[in-house]
Amino acid sequence: MNYNPSTISRIGDIVNGIRVDTSALAAETYIHQNQSEIFNVYGPVRIHLLFGEVTEAISNNAATLLYNFTSTSPSIAVQPMSAASGSLAQLAVGERIMWVGGAVATAVVLTATPGISDINAAPQIVGTDGGVGTIGILTADADCTDGTVKFSIFYTPLSDGAYITAAV
Repeated sequence: MNYNPSTISRIGDIVNGIRVDTSALAAETYIHQNQSEIFNVYGPVRIHLLFGEVTEAISNNAATLLYNFTSTSPSIAVQPMSAASGSLAQLAVGERIMWVGGAVATAVVLTATPGISDINAAPQIVGTDGGVGTIGILTADADCTDGTVKFSIFYTPLSDGAYITAAV
């Protein structure tokens, strides 16, 4: 049986959560020992998947990355959603920087093979009813000088009007 593309897309939303993507982000700007906000969060949401996919090979610099949440309303200081990854040096096109979810002390996992992700993330809830915040990445240890990464998140809203948008 064949389904039309809009039906396939809707089934994907129901099974995996709503998908939001950033544009392809230059590593020299976003993986550069700094905090970068990549998604805006409005209200409480359950995150099912969160990852960055390399779209242009990363430079040979030993940068690490973790995911975090910050809320401006109500004011909640930056809080980790994960522990830092291993070195991002020389990640190839198609490799992913996978948030694992669950306990915040769990390190971000780098896929070993382009195009194959062997991680089943545990859902995590971020945001507050009526609140506004961001999901960001914090990079450390080194600056990447080449490469691009596109981030994707799959989520389910937990209150009326809750949603996520790309910040970049």
